[in-house]
Amino acid sequence: MATVVKTFNYTGTLHQTVIPAGTTSIDVHLWGGAGGGGGSDAGGPGGTGAAGHYVTATSIDMTAEIGKTMTIAVGGGGAGGSSGGGAAGGRNGKSIAGYSGGEGGNAGPTPYSGSGGGGGGASTVLIDGVQIAVSGGGGGGAGAGKTSNGTAGVNTNTATAESPGTLGENGKDHSGDGGGAGAGGGGTNGGTSGDAGSGDAGGTGGRSGSNTNAGGSEDNGSGVTPGGTGSSYYASGIAVGGQPSSPGGDGKVVVIFNIGVQANYKVSGTWKSINDMYYKVSGTWKKITAGYYKVGGVWKALFNSGITFTETAAGFGDAQGGASSGGGGTGGGGGGRVICTWLQERGLFSAEDLAVDTEYSVKYISRNTKIGYWFWAVPLVQYMTRAEKSGDKFGLLVIKVIRALAQARANELGYAMKVKKSRDTLGIITRIIGESFCWTLGAIIRPFVEKRYAKWLEIYDPQIR
Repeated sequence: MATVVKTFNYTGTLHQTVIPAGTTSIDVHLWGGAGGGGGSDAGGPGGTGAAGHYVTATSIDMTAEIGKTMTIAVGGGGAGGSSGGGAAGGRNGKSIAGYSGGEGGNAGPTPYSGSGGGGGGASTVLIDGVQIAVSGGGGGGAGAGKTSNGTAGVNTNTATAESPGTLGENGKDHSGDGGGAGAGGGGTNGGTSGDAGSGDAGGTGGRSGSNTNAGGSEDNGSGVTPGGTGSSYYASGIAVGGQPSSPGGDGKVVVIFNIGVQANYKVSGTWKSINDMYYKVSGTWKKITAGYYKVGGVWKALFNSGITFTETAAGFGDAQGGASSGGGGTGGGGGGRVICTWLQERGLFSAEDLAVDTEYSVKYISRNTKIGYWFWAVPLVQYMTRAEKSGDKFGLLVIKVIRALAQARANELGYAMKVKKSRDTLGIITRIIGESFCWTLGAIIRPFVEKRYAKWLEIYDPQIR
């Protein structure tokens, strides 16, 4: 039996051929594209991307598929996330339309965080559009926040409920200050998005796509390391999960055609194979694409004209993945700033005033006061977010009042920090009443809730800095 080995690396195109006469079966080795790593923040690096999956199968029967179109798509690796205010998530690793990964979630807009890595594209072998084998793309790693790193992409699959179900989900964006989520990988079932970070924390990684193993075996790998590295067809870097802020490795596909019979002729004692025959029509040579002979009343293929693939960009790639099902991170914690951060994200409070407020609070506001403030301010911000979305009139009035009080206090802090020349009467009153109330509340509840705010205290409390 003759064998023809065809190897495909990522090109951003589809590879197609008509399955030739004499093909009895195929063997396949597929590696999906890996997820990209998440972007970094002051707290550290983003999460690593998950490795692309590996699928292998042998002796897949082709006797009923002769003359049909085989399509090969090699999944690309997802791009790494970046860092900065509102940094865009890593682009998606692409594959045949509908099997690409998702785009990484954007970092929070203020002031600086990491975005999520893109999900890897699945690698596929299709015949007349029907799945024969699919190796899922790896999930993207999440972006980091100031208080924690992003987590790694997940090697296993949680199936998306979006349509098409083969497309990886986009990572969830962060609307406040914190890390964006890692995207899902494409696959037989596309992977779901991770969650954006809470407050100024890192997000969580996306899930990888699932596989179709054609009766063979599959290996989802571990962390950034893909399965199938012991195969003689594996090449260094293929399907390796992206390091923080770096892209994931592209996938690879190897298809081995098993040809049932072959015609030969002898030249000087050496057998040569017949791959092509021609006949002349009106002075022009025409190629005979296949030859047959009959055995026991059954026609057997004697030879075919070889296996030639063509490339086309049509039908390859998706602009982005499916809608995210991940949880959204908000500024409702703001890494400890809470109300002022929430207002600043909406253009209701200046970045300069937020910086002064942060510096003063870190240096001079006591632990009791901080804990007491966070205890009531976080639920208030959650209420204002709901009111903003619903258009509730009373809630919108609350937002106006809170904005006025926050700005007055900021003006007074600006005077205390010698960046403003005049005092603010309302700010003085707000500080006396508000900070006294927060200190008293904090002193009462601190023994019961201090662990809840441990991460914020590591950054914003002068007692442990």
